Amino acid sequence: MPDWLVGALAQPGLGWLLGILLIAGMVRGFAGFGGALVFVPLASVHLSPIWVIVALMPSELLGTLPLIPRARRDGTVVDVLALSLGALICLPLGTLALRAVDPLIFRWVVGVMALTLVAWLASGQRHGRVFRPRELVAIGGASGFMGGFSGLAGPPVVLAYVSGPYDPSRVRANALMFFLLLEIMMLCTFHLQGVLDPGALAVGVVVLPAYILGNLIGARIFNPAHARLYRWVAYGIITASAIVALPIAV
Repeated sequence: MPDWLVGALAQPGLGWLLGILLIAGMVRGFAGFGGALVFVPLASVHLSPIWVIVALMPSELLGTLPLIPRARRDGTVVDVLALSLGALICLPLGTLALRAVDPLIFRWVVGVMALTLVAWLASGQRHGRVFRPRELVAIGGASGFMGGFSGLAGPPVVLAYVSGPYDPSRVRANALMFFLLLEIMMLCTFHLQGVLDPGALAVGVVVLPAYILGNLIGARIFNPAHARLYRWVAYGIITASAIVALPIAV
């Protein structure tokens, strides 16, 4: 058995990580977002900030691939490219901030960030705006920074789309395609900045099947006619994850 696999299988809390990723994959599969919002807060209880984000990379990269053909049909490539351009610019800045953050502060940040997002979405606030490409570049930039710093790139994009006058299938598709491209950029950025920890990457590979299975289950049960129900289920799971992650809950 390869040394990297032995080390990954000996990782404390591996069963916990497998369970988290299964649930996170299901949320991503039926909602189009929320995978990282479930995994990052909960995983931060056991792993360091950099390990949390690196361990999620294989799942975000490979676990989402089965969903891309459908997303390509339902989504808008121009919007996704605009978001990706902004992320490419701001991602390195977020990664620099990640390298300096204290683990306890990291848990507070990701927990509060997830709770704030859910509170906004659950409030029913809507902006009614269809964003132009240059505005999407700015939104993508915010997501890139937050992704590099916390692994939670979702809030700016989710708020822009879910709170706007967009079709649920388009929201899901654009989010899936953008987050896949963002993970590729994060992988390269972490490597260039020397924080792509091989041990964390090995753990991510071991738990990958749970995420793929969750994505497939979520995609299988997704029905645009019940998009509102799926969102509320996602909100509930994300909220529970965030509360557990807060240091006061441990």
